[in-house]
Amino acid sequence: MHLVLVDGSSFIFRAYHALPPLTRKSDGLPVGAVSGFCNMINKLFEDLKGENEPTHFAVIFDHSAKSFRNDLYDQYKAHRPEAPEDLVPQFPLTRAATRAFCLPSIEQEGYEADDIIATYACQMRDRGGKVTIVSSDKDLMQLIDDDHVQMLDTIARPGQPPLRWMGPDEVMKKFGVTPDKVVDVQALCGDPVDNVPGIPGIGIKTAALLINEYGDLETLLARAGEIKQQKRRESIIENAELARISRKLVELDCNTPVETPLDDLIRQPLEPKTLIPFLKAMEFTSITRRLSNLLEIDPDDFEADPELAARGASIPGAVDPSSSEPPAQGPEAHAEKVLEAIRAIPCKHEDYEIVRDADQLAGWIARIYEAGHVAVDTETTSLDNQAADLVGICLATEPGRACYLPLAHVTGADDLLGGGRAEGQMDFRLALEMLKPVLEDASILKIGQNVKYDLGIFARYGITMAPIDDTLLMSYALDGARNNGMDALAEKYLSHTCIKFTDLAGTGKNQLTFDRIDIEAAAKYAAEDADITLRLWHILKPRLVAQGVTTVYETLDRPLTPVLARMEGRGISVDRQILSRLSGDFAQRAGALEEQAHELAGERFNLGSPKQLGDILFGRMGLEGGTKTKTGAWATGASVLDDLAAQGIPLAQTILDWRGVTKLKSTYTDALPGYMNARTGRVHTSYSQASVATGRLSSTDPNLQNIPIRTEDGRKIRMAFIPAPGNLLISADYSQIELRVLAHIADIDALKDAFEEGLDIHAMTASEMFNVPIEGMDPMIRRRAKAINFGIIYGISAFGLANQLGIARSEAGEYIKTYFARFPGIQDYMNEQRRIVKAQGYVSTIFGRKIPFENVNTKNPSERAFIERASINAPIQGSAADIIRRAMIRMEKVLAAENVQADMLLQVHDELVFEAPADKAEVAIPVIKRVMEGAAEPALRLSVPLQVDAKAAENWEAAH
Repeated sequence: MHLVLVDGSSFIFRAYHALPPLTRKSDGLPVGAVSGFCNMINKLFEDLKGENEPTHFAVIFDHSAKSFRNDLYDQYKAHRPEAPEDLVPQFPLTRAATRAFCLPSIEQEGYEADDIIATYACQMRDRGGKVTIVSSDKDLMQLIDDDHVQMLDTIARPGQPPLRWMGPDEVMKKFGVTPDKVVDVQALCGDPVDNVPGIPGIGIKTAALLINEYGDLETLLARAGEIKQQKRRESIIENAELARISRKLVELDCNTPVETPLDDLIRQPLEPKTLIPFLKAMEFTSITRRLSNLLEIDPDDFEADPELAARGASIPGAVDPSSSEPPAQGPEAHAEKVLEAIRAIPCKHEDYEIVRDADQLAGWIARIYEAGHVAVDTETTSLDNQAADLVGICLATEPGRACYLPLAHVTGADDLLGGGRAEGQMDFRLALEMLKPVLEDASILKIGQNVKYDLGIFARYGITMAPIDDTLLMSYALDGARNNGMDALAEKYLSHTCIKFTDLAGTGKNQLTFDRIDIEAAAKYAAEDADITLRLWHILKPRLVAQGVTTVYETLDRPLTPVLARMEGRGISVDRQILSRLSGDFAQRAGALEEQAHELAGERFNLGSPKQLGDILFGRMGLEGGTKTKTGAWATGASVLDDLAAQGIPLAQTILDWRGVTKLKSTYTDALPGYMNARTGRVHTSYSQASVATGRLSSTDPNLQNIPIRTEDGRKIRMAFIPAPGNLLISADYSQIELRVLAHIADIDALKDAFEEGLDIHAMTASEMFNVPIEGMDPMIRRRAKAINFGIIYGISAFGLANQLGIARSEAGEYIKTYFARFPGIQDYMNEQRRIVKAQGYVSTIFGRKIPFENVNTKNPSERAFIERASINAPIQGSAADIIRRAMIRMEKVLAAENVQADMLLQVHDELVFEAPADKAEVAIPVIKRVMEGAAEPALRLSVPLQVDAKAAENWEAAH
C-alpha cells in the first residue's frame, strides 16, 4: 500500500506565486492559482507512475487560520500576512478542482493540515504501508522515517533535480538531528514564520548541538545549569517554559479525530464526466486538451458544469461563458450578447410561484443547489432592518423562474387593527430552518440588490448569509453613484417597468405595511424583485470584466458589505440626559440669536423664511450682491450669507449662527433619542456604499457623517455617544490622509519628505512659502498655510481663499501662485487631471475606481470650472475612501485572529470608532493602528507613510 498525501495549502501558494496573474475571460474571476494547482496535480500523477503508483491518495487543506494551538499560545501565527486579495476567491475552487480529479479534499475545523497529514501517515505506517508526503514544509520532516514515510518536493529549483525525495539524510542536513528530534530543535530555535517563540539567541545549529549532547529537550532543561556559556545558560533557564510551549506548538498531532477514514482514501481513476466539465468551466484550454488526449476522449462531448461556473453562468441564447474558448469578439461583445439573451426572456408575473408548504420549499432548495446560485430578497414591515419584521422571502434561480414564500401576512388589510394570520403560509420557524443551510452554504452564491439590508434582516433571525453578490454595487462600480436602484436598472437594461410598492400599499398616512398586503398581489411584486435582480446579475457581471472594474467590485465594494451589516447591527449607545441638556441649551441660544437678529434688522421677522430675510437684506437694507432665484425671491443660501458676513454685515453672521444651532438641535439633540432601537436600546445608523461617487460612505437614519467636529457645539454632541457599561470607545483617525495621498499621486518630494520625517506639514508649508523658520512660527502664518494645503485639494480659487482667510483677493492669488512655485508637481497634477477628465469623462483612484463626470464638454463656464475642480479632488478623496474601505474589510479578521476584543461600530470620513472592554482597549489600539496604517498594502506601496491617531475614552469626543 502506498498513500500519497498532498499539502494542498502549500500547492495553492506555490501555484499562485509561480505563475503570472490569470483571470477567467468570461467574468474576470482570478483563476491563476487554480490553473497552476491543476497542472501540479496532473504532473504529480505523471511523476508517481510505475513503482511509485499510489493506492491511496488525498489532498489536505487548512480549514482556517485558527487551531487548537491558538488556545495554547494566542500569538501563534499572529503575524502571518493575509492572503492576497485575488487569491481568496480561488480557495474554494481549488477544493472543487481536487474533487474534479477524483481525489478526496480533506480539511477539518480546529486542526491544521499538517496534523491531518500526520494522523493519516501514522495510520498507514502502523498498517505497514508506505507514505509519501508531497510538501517542502519543514514541520512535516518530524514524520520521516527510513522504512515508511518520506517527503517529496515537486518544485524544481536551480541546480537540483525536478523531484526531491527527502528522507532521514535530508533531515540531518536541514536540522543537524534525526527526524525524531526535529521537534526538540524547533522548540529551542522557534519559528518566526509561525511566531513560535523558542529561546532568544538560539539558532538551528546551536539547538542541534545541544539536543545531540543532552538527548532531548526535557533533559537539556533539567541540566541547563551545566552549560558553560553564560548567556546561553541564562537564556535557557529563564525561558524554559517558553521552550516547552514551543515544543507543543511544533509537535504534530498524530491522533487527530479525522472524519474521513483511511480506507476512503483509496485512489479512484479519473472520471471524464467530472474532470472535463470542471476544466471547461474554468476555461483552462491547454490542460483540457492535454487530459482529453490522455483519456482518449473528445472534449466537445462535455459541457462546462454550470455549478462550477456559477460566477459566469451560462445564459440561454448567449455566448456560453464557460466555454474553453473566449468570446470571439471580446468581453464587450460578450456582455452585449448576454444582454440580448436576457432581454429575450419574457417577464411573466403569472409564471411566479407562491410557496405555501415544506414540500414546495424543498423543491426550490433542490433547484438552488442544482443552479449553484440564487437571487434572494426579503419583504419586511420597514425600511429599517434593525426594527423591521420579516414578512416573506423571494427566490429566483433562473430568469423567469421565481417564487415568493409568504411567512407573516395578516388578514384585515383595510382594518387599522388588523386581523389574524393569513391562510396559505408556511410555519415561520420551519421555513427558516429549511433555508438556513442553503443561505449559509459557501458553495451557493446568494445574489441581491442592496443585499446589506437582507444580511441585517437574516442576522436577526440567526442566519449568516454568504457568499454574496450585489447588483447595486456592480452598477456602482460600473457607472458610479447615479441611477443604480433596481427600478432604474430594470428600465435601463431590460426596458422593463417594475411594479411599484405604492401601487400595492398606497401612499401617505394610509400606506399599508407589507404584512397587510394580499398574498397574491404581494407575490407578483416580491417575486419580480428576485427575478429582475437575477437578470441584472447576469447582465452586469460580464460588464465588470468588459469595463475593467472587476477588481474594484471584488476587493473594495463587495467584501465591505457584510462588514457594514455587522456594524449596523451593533449600533452605538447614546446618553439621553446629555442630549436633553444640550437641546435646552441650544433652544436658549437660538432664542437669544433670534432677538439679536430682530434688533439688528430693526423689525421682527421669521428667521426661517428665506423670502422675509431676503426682503430685509436686499430690499429694505439695500445690500449689494443680491441675486434672485427662479421664483423671483432673493437668494439667501449659506454662500450668500457667508459673503455678507465676510463683508462685516452683523445680521448675516447672526442668521448663520442661528441656523447652525437650530439645525444641531433639530437634527441631533432632539432627533437622536427617537432613533434608539426598542430592542437594543442603541442607535443604528444605516450606511450607503453606493451614493457618493468618490467611494465615500454616507449614513442615514441618523446621519452621523455631518456632525461638525471643528465647532464646540458639534463636539458637545459627540460627548453623548458612549460605550456600554464596562467598555470604552476607541477613536482611530487617519492624520491628514488626503494630503498624504496628494503627495503620493502628485509625487511632491517636499511633502513626502515632511511626512516621512513626521514634520508638522502645515508649518513646513508655511516655512517653504513665506521663508520663515518652523520654530517659533506665528500661528496665523501656519493657519494660512493650512487653509492653502486643504484648499488646494479642492481646487480652491483666489476668491474662495480670500473669503476663508479674510484677505484681499489679490493677496490670496499671490499665495496660490507662490504655493505652485514651491510645489510645481501639484500644478502638473491638476493640469493632468483636467486633461484626463476631458478626454475620457472620468478620473480614477489609485486603486482603479472610476469616478465619472457628465457634461465634461459643457460650454457653461461655471459648470466646466466645477467639473475641473471636482476632477482634481476626486482621485484624492476617492483614494482615501478606498484606503479606509480596505482597512475596514481587514479589521475584523485581524482582530479575531489576534483574539483582540473590540467591535467596529462607526465609520465617519477618515475615522473608525470601536467599542472594547475597558481593560482590553490599550491592547486593541496598536492592532487597530497597524491594520489602518497598512491598509494600502500589498496592492499599493504608498510613497508616504499613513499615520493613525487612536485613543480610548468614555465618550466619542474624549476619544477623538
